[in-house]
Amino acid sequence: MLSVDGKELDKKTIKHTIPLMMSIDETFDVGLDTRTGVDNSYELPFRFTGKIDKLTFELGPSQLSEVEEKAAAAALATAHD
Repeated sequence: MLSVDGKELDKKTIKHTIPLMMSIDETFDVGLDTRTGVDNSYELPFRFTGKIDKLTFELGPSQLSEVEEKAAAAALATAHD
């Protein structure tokens, strides 16, 4: 859900994502995008110049299989070495 000043503007659901297919160095940027812009009209780094008072994440249950979870844990361990 996207809300501004407590008013819901939009709500979408991502039914399925591709696990482990995102670049490990792509970050979840808030207020500043340093890697991949929303589209090619953004010049990076793209900085939000407004004020963000609050950011809330509501995550649902994992949809990864046991094999995918083990692969993700191994990839994270390798990345931190």
